[in-house]
Amino acid sequence: MATWQEIEADARAFAARVRRCFEAGTNKTIATLRRDGAPRISGTELRFADGEVTLGMMAGSVKLLDVRRDPRVALHSPTIEPPKHDMSAWLTVPASSRGG
Repeated sequence: MATWQEIEADARAFAARVRRCFEAGTNKTIATLRRDGAPRISGTELRFADGEVTLGMMAGSVKLLDVRRDPRVALHSPTIEPPKHDMSAWLTVPASSRGG
């Protein structure tokens, strides 16, 4: 698996877009795997620093126990609502850049 530092070095534009999305708001969503394999969804914080990505988890939390047991996670950037007075300000991604 590539480190964040490697992604920043090899795909600067992509890394910058990902970083902008995740830094757009404080609260992210993380999906971890419970002991029985079922998903667990919870809130988290995320920080980019020194070529690494750090996720916020309290010591001894169930979320941290999940990650220590199985490090596979899914992360979702914050959902940002468009300004109510200007719906055209909603961030859109052209289909061509989504691979579809």
